[in-house]
Parts: sequence; structure tokens; C-alpha cells
Amino acid sequence: WTGTILGPHNIMITEGVEQPQKKISQPPSSFSSLPDEITEIILARVSRWNYPSLSLVSKRFRSLLSSMQIYKTRSQIGAQETCAYVRLELRNHQYSSWFSLWTKPNQTLTKQEGTTTGFNKDSIGSSVVPTPFSSSHSPPLTGQSTLEVGSEIYIIGGPYKEEPSSSVRILDCRNHTWRDGPSMTVARGDPCARFCHEKVYVMGGCDIEEYAENWIEVFDMQTQSWTALPGPGADEEELCNLLRKTYYYSIIDEFEGKLYIVVDEKEYTYDPKDGAWKLLREQSGFLLDSLAVWCEIENVIYGCTFFGDLMWLDSKSEVREWREIKGKVECADVLTFPRESYKSFQCLTASV
Repeated sequence: WTGTILGPHNIMITEGVEQPQKKISQPPSSFSSLPDEITEIILARVSRWNYPSLSLVSKRFRSLLSSMQIYKTRSQIGAQETCAYVRLELRNHQYSSWFSLWTKPNQTLTKQEGTTTGFNKDSIGSSVVPTPFSSSHSPPLTGQSTLEVGSEIYIIGGPYKEEPSSSVRILDCRNHTWRDGPSMTVARGDPCARFCHEKVYVMGGCDIEEYAENWIEVFDMQTQSWTALPGPGADEEELCNLLRKTYYYSIIDEFEGKLYIVVDEKEYTYDPKDGAWKLLREQSGFLLDSLAVWCEIENVIYGCTFFGDLMWLDSKSEVREWREIKGKVECADVLTFPRESYKSFQCLTASV
């Protein structure tokens, strides 16, 4: 504004006063202004169960989240999650049904009337939902030959008491797609399998009389090829004699880079570094013929016998003595399937 004031000697002085300028507010920074590399690192730190919702935000988000590069970034920055999957073989269904455990809170699930399966939430808001891929691509259930290899699940050979198979089916848990892996040299039915030092070890599930030389074979992840591995024992004949006496054998553990294997009542170790077998004990402490189910969590093996006894074993201990689990055992009632509605099921995990 312009003002008039009286100066000394009553001289009229006209003075202009500047009007204060309004502060121009800067628009907030937009996510779209960030480089793809920075945006990818931010998204990689978000739980993958939020990816379907985030993909709806923009085409750019959808492109970044659908790329396999984001899973490499998750691995590099240590943001991988352990995802649990349930594979269920329902009665009168040709293919297995797959479900995944979502740790996504505030999700509303509905249960249809007249169905025999239900989806519940546990106390922390987790829920079980069907996986977004076709179950028609899923192979039949196997027991000990399903294993996690990083972000993938390998299903090796055929199921128990059915037609043996040399096939290897691989589920990529990052994008939920199936593919075929290189076939084994021998068709097997429900073999034992373990992953150790970037190699998959497969044992048994075939006729020892016909396939003694290939009773154990190894898949090299780098060369993508199968090779035979001589089994435990002084020679091939000793292994054959041992296996003629019993059906019980298993790769029970992988610890400190060594495989622990039980054949009949003998327990062996195999060191892939020098290719040497070692007889650990004549009488194994592993309840191979008594356990209905078992699993290993953080170097502790938990098992349930056919009589319902819950047992645990410290896999790091040389004694490897089984002890009974005492106290209250709680069940997480997240997935409810009446026992009569399914034939068998498996719980699997993968890091993504």
C-alpha cells in the first residue's frame, strides 16, 4: 500500500510499503518421481502378501511387482519371508488342492454353506487362502521327496505305492508357476530327498536288485544334471544285503554340511566335500519305523509316533537321544478340514 506521513518541518512524505509475499507451498513429493531402483527397494521391503493390492495402484507398480528382479532385491537386502503352503489331496478329486498361509490382517473371509472345508483366522490375523494357480498342474502327493530349494518347491518321483516316476516338478513360489526339471536316471516311488551344498540328494524308491548302482543319485543345481552316487557300506553287495532285510531307510537330516542317513538300524554320515561315508553307529537312535510324521525346526527334530507320542531330538548332539515332549500342546486352528474329507496333506515352506 501507499501511505502519506508528516516528516520534519511538516513536509509531506509519501512512502510505499511492500505487501508481504505469500509463501508458495511446494507440492508433496510424488512416488512417481523416484527412480525405479529406489522404488523397487522400497517395495521389496513390503510383505509379498500386499503385492496384489499394490499392483492395483499403478501400471508402474504392477510392472515392478511382477518382475522377478524384485525377488532378487528381497534376497539381497534380507527381506525374504518364509511362506507356508498346504497341499491337500481331497477324496474324489483328480488333482491336489493348494493353499497358502497369509499373514495379512483385517482380511474378511467367507465360508459357503454346505462346503466341507473352512478357512479361519488365528489370533494374529493370519488366514489360509487358495493359491492363484491351477491345481491341474500339481503332481500327485509324495512323502519324503518334496523339498524346499530356496524360493522353489521340488516334487521328485512318484507317490508311495503307485507307479514310479523319474519326473521332477518344480513350483516357483515367487510367481506360482510350474515347470519340469531334468528327469532322474531312475524311476522312483516316494524316494527320500535332501538339499545340501547346492545339490539335491535322492535315495531309494526303486528296486535295489535292479538299480544298485543308481540307488542314490545327485542333482547338481549348476550343471542341471543327475549323476549316480555310491551308497553306504563297504561295497555294493553289502548295501544290497542291508536293504534286502528292511524297507526302512531315510535321509533324516542335513547338519553342518553333512547328510545323516539311516538304513535299517545303521546310521551313516556322508560328507559331500570329500565324498566319504562314515558309519556313525550300529544301532540308530532315530525312531524311523515308529514315527508317523516328523519335521526339523532350527536344528531340533520333532516327531509324532503311531501311538500319538510327541517326541523331540537335538540334531546337533552326537548322542541324538529322543525325548518326550511334556506339557500343553496347542494347535493353531487356522485351517479346518474334517479328516474324512481328505486322503492326505502336506505342509511346505519356501523363502520368497
